[in-house]
Amino acid sequence: AEHEAAAEEQAGLASVTAPPSYNWSSTGGATAPSYVTPVRDQGGCGSCWAFAATAALESQVLLENQAPGVDLNLSEQLMVSCSNAGNCGGGYINSASDYLRDLGLPAETYFPYTATNNSCANASPDWTNNVYRLSGWHWAATTSATVDGLKNALVTYGPLATMMSVYADFFSYRSGVYSYVSGTFQGWHCILIVGYDDAGQYFIAKNSWGTGWGESGFFRIAYSELKNVVNFGDYTVAYEGSPSLLGPQPDPQPQPQPEPQPQPQPEPCTFSLSPTSQTFKTAGGSGSIIVSTQGNCAWTAVNNVAWISVTSGNTGSGSGTVSFTVAANGGNQRSGTITAAGQTFTVTQQKLPKGRK
Repeated sequence: AEHEAAAEEQAGLASVTAPPSYNWSSTGGATAPSYVTPVRDQGGCGSCWAFAATAALESQVLLENQAPGVDLNLSEQLMVSCSNAGNCGGGYINSASDYLRDLGLPAETYFPYTATNNSCANASPDWTNNVYRLSGWHWAATTSATVDGLKNALVTYGPLATMMSVYADFFSYRSGVYSYVSGTFQGWHCILIVGYDDAGQYFIAKNSWGTGWGESGFFRIAYSELKNVVNFGDYTVAYEGSPSLLGPQPDPQPQPQPEPQPQPQPEPCTFSLSPTSQTFKTAGGSGSIIVSTQGNCAWTAVNNVAWISVTSGNTGSGSGTVSFTVAANGGNQRSGTITAAGQTFTVTQQKLPKGRK
């Protein structure tokens, strides 16, 4: 039933004859105006699903309103905190797409990104009156995506949110055309397909790990990665909008719908830290954090102040350990944090004692 429902969704997709190459962004030397917004950074929160869906919506708004080059910056944090499609431990691209169709997203200023689960109550109260919304979405692929199918959907609908399996060697990608060579499975990851090139046999995609990763935040990936363990293109969604997408929209009226079928999705990852805080004396020292999760769920760890340094465990999959050091303190008592697997670990350091006569 799941595959039949997905097939029905895909059967409703429009189709065009795809040219030998296409690129919605200005990356890779494209001369056409860019309909892809700048690369963002999800930080230590496992919110790739929210960033991919939001990036696809941003591109759809630019396309439908013929506004290339505009830095439309919508609120991924609102998606993380309010949509119930997921959290910093992972999420579902289909549920995120439903949310963009039914409620939509406001600009970043209505709920700035914090890279934490946060509370929906912290969003500006009037955000619902200032949203960008989809008119609909379709599956372009669930499993067994094809090169031609992705190309046709990309040219017809614009940039596509999709998924792939990440292996350890993907973290060290810097440039060129990626294809899996070695390393263990790290987890599922959501990204945005923005282009392709038949001559080079690759797709072009936008990641959400900042501009310091890959080719200024983008990457090229070989067509062959659709058919191996990377599973590039699985669970790809195509979005639809309209010129009335901008601004507040009326509440959608219920329409007769066939009974929805569950869509296959990877299980979301959950994480916990032990301990969640530690206090150090003035001289500083070293410590460790145990990250607990199920399976091969991928995570990262970053220190948020300069006097704390993560020395090992910057990235990991499954349960693992983050090691860190704390520098000596020459002033007042201070506190800082490490964000590990989307969770917060607090470090408190005692102040320098006063001299005595």
